[in-house]
Amino acid sequence: MGPVLNGLIKLQEVESRLRGVKQKLARTRRGLTLQENQLRNIQNTLESKKDEAKLIRNKIDKIELEMQIRDEALKKRQEELNNAKNNKEYSALLTEINVNKADNSKKENELLELMAALENEQEESKQIESQIEKQSQKIEQVREQVNVKAKDIQESLSKLQNEWDEASRGIPNEVLELFRRLSDNYDGEALAYVDSTGGKRRNYTCGGCFMSLTNETVNQLLSNDDIIRCPSCSRIVVLHQDKED
Repeated sequence: MGPVLNGLIKLQEVESRLRGVKQKLARTRRGLTLQENQLRNIQNTLESKKDEAKLIRNKIDKIELEMQIRDEALKKRQEELNNAKNNKEYSALLTEINVNKADNSKKENELLELMAALENEQEESKQIESQIEKQSQKIEQVREQVNVKAKDIQESLSKLQNEWDEASRGIPNEVLELFRRLSDNYDGEALAYVDSTGGKRRNYTCGGCFMSLTNETVNQLLSNDDIIRCPSCSRIVVLHQDKED
C-alpha cells in the first residue's frame, strides 16, 4: 500500500472520532428537544381543556336561555290560569304549567351537572397551567446546560474537522468523494481491513462483510496503491499496517 491508502486509514480514524462527537452533540440537543416536546404536549392538553370548557359554557348558556324563556311562558300561563273561564280551560293550563315546571326541574339538574363539569375543567386547566410554568422553567435550565455542553463539543468538532481536512490532503478528489459516500453508507466505516486465516494456504476475507477475497486482491494491495473495493459490500479494502511486510 502507498500514501493514498495509508492516508485513507488515517482519515477513517479521524472520521470515526468526528462522527462520534457529532452523535454526542445530537444526543445533548435531543434532551432539550424531548423537554420541548413534553411542553408542547402539555400545552395541547391545556388547549383541549379550554375547548371542552368552552363547549360546556355554550351548553350552560343555551339551557339558561331556554329556562328564561320557559319561566316567562310560565308567568303568562299562570296569569291565564288565574283568569280561566271554566274548569276545562283551567285544567288544560294547569297541566301545561306542571309539564313546564317538570321540564325546568330536569334542566336545572342538567345545569348543575354542567356547572360542576365546567368547574372541574377550569380547576384542571389551572393545574395544567402550573405544569406548563414548571416545565418552561425546567426547559430554561436544560437549555443553559445544553448550551454549555454544546459549546465544548463544538470546539472539539472544530478541532477534529481541521484534523480531518489535514488528513484528507494528498488524497485525490474522486477517491475522497468515494470515501465520503461509503462513510455515509456504513456509518463512517468506508474501509475494511483484510482478515486472514489458515497456515501456508491462507484464506482472506473482508473485515466489513466477512465475504471471501482473492489472493490476487491481497497481492495488489501489497504491491500497489490502487483503490480496490470488496466485490460484496463495496468498501475499500486495506491491509493491517502491521502485516504489510
